Amino acid sequence: MKDTKRDTKPQLFSRDYLLAMAASLGTGFVTYFFFSTLSLFADTLTGSAAFAGYLSVAYSIAAMITRPVAGVLSDRRGRVVTLIIGSAICTASCMLYTFVTNIVLYSFATGMALLLIIRAVHGVGFSFNNTSSGAIVPDIVSRERLSEGVGYFGMTFTLAQAIGPTIALAIVKDGKLSSFNTLYYLSAAICAVSLISGCFIRYERIAKKERRVKPIDKPMDPSINEPIGEPVSQPDELPVELPVKLPSELPAQENAQGPGKPIGKTYFGVEAQAYGPAIMTALLFIGMCSVLFFLTLYGKTSGFQVGQLGGFFTISACGIAAARIFLGRVVDKRGPDIVMIPGLIAVILTLVVIPLAPSTPLLICLGLPYGLSTGAVLPPLNALMFNRCSPNKRGAVFAVFAISNDVGITFGSLALGLIVDNIGFNFMYWFSAALVGVAFLIYIFRVSEKSYERRMASNSVT
Repeated sequence: MKDTKRDTKPQLFSRDYLLAMAASLGTGFVTYFFFSTLSLFADTLTGSAAFAGYLSVAYSIAAMITRPVAGVLSDRRGRVVTLIIGSAICTASCMLYTFVTNIVLYSFATGMALLLIIRAVHGVGFSFNNTSSGAIVPDIVSRERLSEGVGYFGMTFTLAQAIGPTIALAIVKDGKLSSFNTLYYLSAAICAVSLISGCFIRYERIAKKERRVKPIDKPMDPSINEPIGEPVSQPDELPVELPVKLPSELPAQENAQGPGKPIGKTYFGVEAQAYGPAIMTALLFIGMCSVLFFLTLYGKTSGFQVGQLGGFFTISACGIAAARIFLGRVVDKRGPDIVMIPGLIAVILTLVVIPLAPSTPLLICLGLPYGLSTGAVLPPLNALMFNRCSPNKRGAVFAVFAISNDVGITFGSLALGLIVDNIGFNFMYWFSAALVGVAFLIYIFRVSEKSYERRMASNSVT
């Protein structure tokens, strides 16, 4: 019975999967360290929080521009190599922040310019690490459990979001440059752990060794002119846990629909089927910026108890974790529509209700539906992109997914800020809800299982 269960339910938490999660968790913690303290750091150095905006743009644009490079490098040279390069860049960047703080004391202009450069380099390192680690998951997780695997993997950033800001703010609460340097040393150490974890991921190395194994010639049986017994081989190492193909060895014509079927139109080297979910992801992240970047300011201007609003993010992180744990299995068994449609509706309603909350406790309680709904819709979108594109394009596909995140965050933080300054918070939240509504319509008419199957059926007829 045990063997039968193991055959019907492939392993998820393999050694390489856990190492990839560790590598992603490290950079996730560092990302939220910086998100939560960057404005304080900029204010300490320059006396103005506005410089934090420039640092964020430098980071986001650098990450966005280098995503395609990271995707191509991941597909051609290997996911693990790209992951290690990214982790090394992040480690070096975190160390360099500590030197810049000293340079600023002697040459302000030089220090600010170097800080922008280092922040951009840090964005490059993050894009390499994040793109390659995301592409590793579909390599080592079976198709039957892909949504579940993507959901669990995404919990690394959920955990970082829930704990990272608290740790960072506790370290730099006095606002001294020495405290920021302590935070950056800790960040460098955590990125170094990600680097070490990446070095121990071995599925690509094992796959290469297995393909170099040659059979040993057996003595011939003269009566039938065939070798006696089965050819044997001498593998250099134990077989890999899952049958993994290297990205460069996957046939271009083989996609999620099976070998021999056409992959369809491609744009910038990625199948057109990936861009519907990518556009939805960008719209969702623009809407989510209204919470990530502006909820605290909204609470302050509305007279709420700002010190308690951290509870919103804690509760939302719990909701995200619960959605990723339980709903990933539902998607794998019953398809994405059953989760995506109610999840998108819940995101829209939550954004509409946030500016109508009359008190701090009620606003905090909205963190639960916000976390549950956003945690429910993002992993299936990522899995849809992988399932509907060629396996040998997974690095590039995840780069498109990550670029959509970057576009949403960059555009959302700038555009929604302008709306707040010129119109107000209520319109900003309702505008965000309207953008998620556009994503809902795209899903219904373009991305959902029913619409996708109709297009595939019409293409097969033509």
